[in-house]
Amino acid sequence: MKSFGTPAMRAGSFALALVAFLIVSAAPNSPARSGSLPHFSSLPEIADAPAAFSHDAKDLENQYQPFLDAFAAVKPAEFHAALAIFSLPNPSDWFAKYFAKDLVEQLVRQNESELNAYEQALLRSMAAVPPGTRFRVRCKLPHADPTMRISPRPDAILPTAAISVEQFVTEFDPVPKMKNGRFSLVVNYVYVDGAFRYVGKGAYPFWSAPDEAPTKSVPDASQKK
Repeated sequence: MKSFGTPAMRAGSFALALVAFLIVSAAPNSPARSGSLPHFSSLPEIADAPAAFSHDAKDLENQYQPFLDAFAAVKPAEFHAALAIFSLPNPSDWFAKYFAKDLVEQLVRQNESELNAYEQALLRSMAAVPPGTRFRVRCKLPHADPTMRISPRPDAILPTAAISVEQFVTEFDPVPKMKNGRFSLVVNYVYVDGAFRYVGKGAYPFWSAPDEAPTKSVPDASQKK
């Protein structure tokens, strides 16, 4: 079948379709939410299968691979399920260890919402390239940046015990390389039950992140003169 329109137009249409699909799926009474896209925490990948990823940057990259493979195959339900590995397996129990009891329910709901938002942010950036494009991911520790001084929001939720939050610059590169395909995010994780679990992007985990933290792109070294 012949494709009509420029690659940019086709990629744009693909992006709109993906975002629309996710918005509809996120609606509380949506059939897609109750059927093909259940809550992350209820998926079999979280509820039944124990994770076995090493506690290092290389296996963090491996943890993203099933999601990237499903994206390249243009299978929304599969890449949604693959991203479930980044959800806390027992969020109520985990938050109860570190926060006041009366805040646990709020944090569980917000945690689910944050991972949904992360999925949408990834897909909006990845859909800037033609459908079927493969991505390679690289995770590395961020370099200290003294010019970027961000304070937690004034009403940040404070844990009652120290939490080991790990921050990585997570870079996504299309294969083969494309002019506008590369993007990167500073992402916060906690390592729980054999896998890295997403707890927000930017300078802080979601429970203390500023409402509108400034973003800073990571320049592509290959484009430097």
